[in-house]
Amino acid sequence: MEMPDERALEFKARVFKVLGDPNRLRIVDFLRDGERCQCEIIPMLDQSQPTVSRHLRLLEEAGLVRSRRDGNRMLYQVVDEGVFEIVDILGDDLMRILSHGLMSKLAPI
Repeated sequence: MEMPDERALEFKARVFKVLGDPNRLRIVDFLRDGERCQCEIIPMLDQSQPTVSRHLRLLEEAGLVRSRRDGNRMLYQVVDEGVFEIVDILGDDLMRILSHGLMSKLAPI
């Protein structure tokens, strides 16, 4: 079996690291309906503008979202529907299986 390219592994790890924050997952999920203004994302997260800007910047730097200016508004959208596939791969069945394994390791014997 051939080992994956080191750069590819680093890239994947960075994507998962960026998506590893619940607030950034909320933003990605919020963008499922299409392009949204930062002014809509801030109240949805109920966080300060600088905090939301940081989350959006990290998502953009990872190549998961893109932005465009429309007048004085910043609009964001997911770059490709495949981003949702990454998030959705951890569906209910897999979460149940994984949580069962985790709980058995945490449970006292």
